[in-house]
Amino acid sequence: MKHPYPRRTLYRRVYLHGLLLLVVVTAALGLAGFVLGRDARWRWHPTLLAQHVAGLVAALPEPSLPPLLARLADELEVDVVIYADDGRRVAAAGEQVAPPLDAAQLASLHRESRPLRSGPHLASAAAGAGRYVRVSVRRPEAGALLRLLGGLGFLVLVLAVASAPLARAITRPIEHLSQVARRLGEGDLAVRSHLERSDEIGALADTFDEMADRLGRLLEGQRDLLANVSHELRTPLARIRVALSLAAEAEPEQGRRHLREIEQDVVELERLVSDVLTATRLDGGGALVLRRERVDVARLVEEALVRLRRHRPGRRIEARLEPAPAVDAEPALLARVLDNLLDNAAKYSEPATPLVVELSAADRGALVTVRDEGIGIAPEDQPRVFTPFFRGDRSRTRDTGGVGLGLALSKRIVEAHGGRLALESAPGQGTVVTFWLPALGPSAGAGV
Repeated sequence: MKHPYPRRTLYRRVYLHGLLLLVVVTAALGLAGFVLGRDARWRWHPTLLAQHVAGLVAALPEPSLPPLLARLADELEVDVVIYADDGRRVAAAGEQVAPPLDAAQLASLHRESRPLRSGPHLASAAAGAGRYVRVSVRRPEAGALLRLLGGLGFLVLVLAVASAPLARAITRPIEHLSQVARRLGEGDLAVRSHLERSDEIGALADTFDEMADRLGRLLEGQRDLLANVSHELRTPLARIRVALSLAAEAEPEQGRRHLREIEQDVVELERLVSDVLTATRLDGGGALVLRRERVDVARLVEEALVRLRRHRPGRRIEARLEPAPAVDAEPALLARVLDNLLDNAAKYSEPATPLVVELSAADRGALVTVRDEGIGIAPEDQPRVFTPFFRGDRSRTRDTGGVGLGLALSKRIVEAHGGRLALESAPGQGTVVTFWLPALGPSAGAGV
């Protein structure tokens, strides 16, 4: 992964954008409050407005009243009219003119010397000797509602415009990843995202590319497995077919020899099928659960040597088994490792040369060494000996043929148990294979 610990720039970007939106909302609300609230006290308290206007016009002569009332009516969005006590209209401004007060209202206004409210939006106040003013607020609720809706609409528009760049910046790479994933699902294993970013989306793109790489390797490995298994099955099956034809027409003694050859080919087929099944099981990755139990490695090595002597009688074997701790492992898989290593050592060395098997305690675990004095492995082949189906000896004879799965499976089995396997070899001098397994501990029985 290009960014194992990606900087959380996308998180900061979203967070800072949210803070910016809060600032914008606050500013917009402040503006709306200023627009809607600058004359709210006059709208919701017309008596105060009437008293204020009365104070402005009380000392003015009649000729000066019309322009002042026109300006007040336009600025405050109200209707203003000044009457004399006898009902004569002195001056007026606005859309609708309120009617004069009746005698009782006029008497009440002069008696109490305070504004007289005649309705929710209409008020009157004394405006000097012999005059009074009537002020009517023009539809305050409707106007305020329209302004509020306008302010909210403006706010929504600002938020929508401010959010568009962030939304596009987030959705564009996600849309690209979606298209790449769709192409991968359609079978284009070469497609990659190629997103160079240092944020969470970049980390997601890197993870996707790594997944595509692993998927491509897995599918190619499956194709190689099918091709190699098909090739390896063809040889023993062909030998069995020929041996059966010969045995049908041969003398009894020769027929028995052909049957023994068929038996060897069947054993080879069984081992190939078993190795393929084991490889398939190990390919399960995290889904693999080892059937662990306490295993005495010395006893396992001794049983493997017994099998080797039975299959290769007369083989010179030197066993040097020292006390070693028990391990937590699946016995059948470890037996497969020992059989593979011993079989390889026996195949590629002369029967007269010693085959040495050592067991000892090392690094709080058990160390097993298999050493031969055989043909060895060429230096150019050693990096590939753990590759499935790779064979340093291309002869494919019955004695040294094999299918090239032994070392690859052995390494994977040992590593699945938390151990390690290593190989050293020199052409003409022999090969040494060692594997180490951790001693039985408190975590025994855990799955791999």
